[in-house]
Amino acid sequence: MRNLNPVFPVPALIAAFSVALLIVLFAWIRSRESRIRSTFALIRRAAILALSFVIALRPMKEEHGTDVRLSNTDVLFVLDTTLSMWADDGPRSTRIRAAQDDIMEIMEGLPGANFALITFQNESTVAAPFTQDVETIRRYVKTLKAPNKGYVTGSRMDVPYYDIESMLISSDRKENRQIIVFFLSDGEDTSLDDTPYSYEALGEFVDGGAVIGYGTEKGGSMLDNYGLVVYSSEWDVGVSRIDEDNLENIADGLGVEYIHRDKSTLYSKLLEEIMEDSGTVTERNSEYTYFGDTYYKYTPYLAALLALELLAGIRNNAWTRKKHGRKITKEKAE
Repeated sequence: MRNLNPVFPVPALIAAFSVALLIVLFAWIRSRESRIRSTFALIRRAAILALSFVIALRPMKEEHGTDVRLSNTDVLFVLDTTLSMWADDGPRSTRIRAAQDDIMEIMEGLPGANFALITFQNESTVAAPFTQDVETIRRYVKTLKAPNKGYVTGSRMDVPYYDIESMLISSDRKENRQIIVFFLSDGEDTSLDDTPYSYEALGEFVDGGAVIGYGTEKGGSMLDNYGLVVYSSEWDVGVSRIDEDNLENIADGLGVEYIHRDKSTLYSKLLEEIMEDSGTVTERNSEYTYFGDTYYKYTPYLAALLALELLAGIRNNAWTRKKHGRKITKEKAE
């Protein structure tokens, strides 16, 4: 059971699939089809249930004694997920798409580091504390959806301040840590609150990183969580524009460089500098190491069986209609 992560308690799964299997057996017994055809249907449906049961158990892959590259580097991503990040003037379709790609590239370029993720809209959320489980962060970032425009109240660039402060302080308490921050945003501040703010107090904790800006001065239109165009008024399409002044001020406060993201932007030099300043060692880890779900390996087989079941159902339905039609024709003839 150590390498299983079932979607429901195992006893509940066993009970549910046992009932389903009894229904399949009962249907086989009562079937009026030929015994050969009904037996093939029984085997097919039992296999569907078996694969579904295995997938519901969510098997996990583990290895013993793997080589692990350890690092003294903590990397904090602060990702703007306000509606304006879904504007279509990003270097790859939308700004958020470019930010997603950048996070993946940075994680690949800093192997062995600990990564954390903060996202912010109207409120800030610590989506992942510092961890080496990069798959969790990848899955979270890849599945981001546009916020509901009905709950959008305007954005401010200082919304994640206190969560950033908390994460930086927790990392600073560790001995001999290099703290890297990547702040990914378009810098657009649409809140009516004009209270001044500054990230300067957090700069003492930061050893490197960058503020990465997305968007253009011309701006772009946005799609909401339903895929509909966002309007600023009844007739005007909403346009979001990058605010590089805000982003440069954040970069100055954190003591890192500001980078405007375009199609030619490369992070290789910056990542190389971070790696040169970090301490890394390779150790043999004798403990269990989990690499995530493996249930997806069974899904192609399940899909194939479901397709066969669908085709069999269509064929049986056509055969029944044909037989029924012959019967009606015969009755008319008599």
